[in-house]
Amino acid sequence: MKNTPQKIWKDVAYLSVIFVVSFLMTVFSVACLAKDYLIFSYYEIYLPMTLMVFCIMATLYYYIVKFDKGSEEYVSVLKRCLICYSTIFIAVIVSAVLYSFFTPHSIVISSVTMMVTMLLNKKLGIYSTFVTMGIMLAIFVTCSYVLDIDHFNLDIIGGLLNSMIMSMLMVFFVGREYTRLRLTWGTILLGLVTTPLAGLYSIFGHGVSAVTVGNAIFGRLVGSMLSVAIFIVFLPLYEGIFAVWTNFKLAEVCSPSQPLLKELREKAPGTYNHSVSVANLVESCADAIEINPYMARACAFFHDVGKMKHPEYFTENQKDGKNPHDDLIPEVSVNMITNHVKDGVAILKENHMPDTVIKAAFEHHGDATVPYFYMKAQSITEEQLSNYPYRYNARKPTTKYSALVMICDMCEAILRAKPTDDYEQMRSVVDNVINSKLKEGQFDDCTLTVRDFAIIRDTICDVIPSTLHKRIDYDKAKERR
Repeated sequence: MKNTPQKIWKDVAYLSVIFVVSFLMTVFSVACLAKDYLIFSYYEIYLPMTLMVFCIMATLYYYIVKFDKGSEEYVSVLKRCLICYSTIFIAVIVSAVLYSFFTPHSIVISSVTMMVTMLLNKKLGIYSTFVTMGIMLAIFVTCSYVLDIDHFNLDIIGGLLNSMIMSMLMVFFVGREYTRLRLTWGTILLGLVTTPLAGLYSIFGHGVSAVTVGNAIFGRLVGSMLSVAIFIVFLPLYEGIFAVWTNFKLAEVCSPSQPLLKELREKAPGTYNHSVSVANLVESCADAIEINPYMARACAFFHDVGKMKHPEYFTENQKDGKNPHDDLIPEVSVNMITNHVKDGVAILKENHMPDTVIKAAFEHHGDATVPYFYMKAQSITEEQLSNYPYRYNARKPTTKYSALVMICDMCEAILRAKPTDDYEQMRSVVDNVINSKLKEGQFDDCTLTVRDFAIIRDTICDVIPSTLHKRIDYDKAKERR
């Protein structure tokens, strides 16, 4: 497929910015390594070194655009580039300072691995780590050779290899179930385990010496600790700036004490309880089809948050049998119902929620018709009405999370209204929901597969009986006695 002019200019813009970042990284690194901050003192090596760094950095952009497709529906290319390149920039500059003023073994590549893996995904974390190592080799080895050839050594290679080993171990260490404490102490432990390798590299470079081996081990330990420190300090900042949340943050916002959830519980208690039930279903389905259950739960918790603006217009919040729609014409009723999507998006943006959660609130009804009020309007006129004014003015699901919320939202509402203990009947209800949405084309823009739909159906049928379980009638039990 040929690139359009717009796509070409977009690539040119990205690569131009990457070149500028490469130049700045080279200048600052050379200034640190030469211990000379008159930036034009070594102008003759800037261009060739910048070109080397740029070529390495450009491969990361190519990887993000061409191969990191799984993240595209959740995090934009711009955000992924900003996250990756900024963390690499920080790691290279900090490592340059440590290399120049402390020891070549204090390399903080691991901070890139942790940040990118936690904020984006493991594959991109691994690739970013190799890119960082390539940049450090290009800058540090070249500078050591050109600027101080009399004292040139390959200690930096040993430091990079040691840091790379630790980084790769960390990628496999970071799994779905982790806490900040476990991750922090686990990283420190990995640093301690790999630290003796620094002494081994030092022996190869300088021979057996207690001073050089001790310095290498101590330097590697400091590098490990600084990697953890950079991760701890910058992770909350990145979560806030880029609205790309880790599982830590998602767990926090799904807590019952979260202010927005507390407000929803107070203003629209019926909607809150419905959201909790949907969240249990969505989380189980997400786990079954191997997407992030933390993000899925957050999407489900907040998908109907817009209802708290006018809670009385929604059945689950109505009391004493009073229904305000009885006094409204169908067109007004439809507007009151469908506006909760737009209101929810506004509320979530005000609270700086992640894009994926906002998308779920906007897309969980797609552009479907509100059948009750359409039929009500049709019943009071002889003309055949268009269903267009009775549809949600929203977008079809573009992520798996939005599609999951759409399916589980409908299934929970139907099975709560007409509960059944019969598994086949329950399975039929879920199948009808999925098939009806497929026929409407609601899932045309998301990447759910036929296999995913089968897994989702089976998971809902397994989980929902415990969500809508019956309780013992204690009064009747006493009568039997």
